[in-house]
Amino acid sequence: MLGGLVWVIIPLIALMLFLPHQVEINYDMSILMLFGILLINFATMILPFRDGLLDKYFNPIMTAYSIILVGLICAGIYYTGGMRSPLFSFLLLMTAFCSGLFSSLYSAIIIAGISATAYLGVVLAFSPPGFKDIQLLSTQLFFLVMAALFINRLGSESRQRAQEKAKAMEELRVLSEMDRATSSFVSAVSFEMRAPLTSILGFSDLLVKNALEPEEEHQYVEVISHEAENLSRLVEDLLDISRLESGKMKLSKEITRLDKLMQISIPILEPLYDPAQILASISPDLPGVMVDAKRMKRVFDAVFAYLIRKSGPGSEIRASAKAEGEEVVLTFNIRNREDASGKAKDGSRIFPALGTPPDEDLELAMARRIILAHQGSLNVIQASGGWSAIVIRLPELIARDFIAVAQPPSLGTLGETPA
Repeated sequence: MLGGLVWVIIPLIALMLFLPHQVEINYDMSILMLFGILLINFATMILPFRDGLLDKYFNPIMTAYSIILVGLICAGIYYTGGMRSPLFSFLLLMTAFCSGLFSSLYSAIIIAGISATAYLGVVLAFSPPGFKDIQLLSTQLFFLVMAALFINRLGSESRQRAQEKAKAMEELRVLSEMDRATSSFVSAVSFEMRAPLTSILGFSDLLVKNALEPEEEHQYVEVISHEAENLSRLVEDLLDISRLESGKMKLSKEITRLDKLMQISIPILEPLYDPAQILASISPDLPGVMVDAKRMKRVFDAVFAYLIRKSGPGSEIRASAKAEGEEVVLTFNIRNREDASGKAKDGSRIFPALGTPPDEDLELAMARRIILAHQGSLNVIQASGGWSAIVIRLPELIARDFIAVAQPPSLGTLGETPA
């Protein structure tokens, strides 16, 4: 909109009408026309364009605004001298401005055509121009159209540059997030590898430098073997992540009930929780999904292992599974009853802060990539009231004719054994 500019222009034009002049001016009608322009400008200023409520009506509203504005100015031209009216410059300015509101050249041509036609009609109605006035009238119409098209092109190029700048800033933000996620992932991998390597090197050094009893030596070898297995698993996870990201890992998909896979992974929580106390809300009409069951179980194992590491005995876990639209949504909520601040007993956050990539944890990184390979998503959310959540979304089965799964058992808790 013209905004505050019109509130300055209109009073100045009204003052200029009272300057010495050669043509006859109807001041009452002229001032009334200028007042009408102020009213239409005020009406457009109070419309909620900034809130985005009228985005889909922008073009029709601007078209009506332009036509009414041109009509009022042309009416003012009629009452202030016709072809020699001082308001022609104002018509030129407003026609160019209205054309700049639209992104398409076609719209600008329509606005310029309406303005030129209205002006020509007013001139002919006020006093048909003589032969000597043809040059002046032709020049006025020419510059009226050219100014509209010129401003329209400038506006379009300006909007295009703004869009390109916004796109570049968005790409920069994405690259920055990817760089931060990569750094966090490398840090997580380094941390995960440090513990087994330290144990292997430490106990190996003890075996080499010290004469040990057979029983003690056997214990050290078992520790080394255990840590070597952990290191091997870590390397295999990294290879799997690489294969998933490159698309080289083939998934053996089958129709699977996710609630049953969750039940299989529940024992991971037993060192810290009584499975019978884990509250669950399973939709009775939960549909099956087409997933790689083996790797999907790794997702649940990773999520539950993460909950174990990040929570304490006072924590409460709630799990839910339901269908939303064409997706199956799994939610794992956790809250420490002893500390509702969202922190574990050692002071660390139960979950990363909102917006922090889940790749900070290696197992969540693996789980997230498995979900992405199934065209789903895994998000870590820090909610209010000390609650934190891991939300998994997977696409629902489309070929329902091939679903041959029984209705789920009625579960009050995930830990209950069906009768």
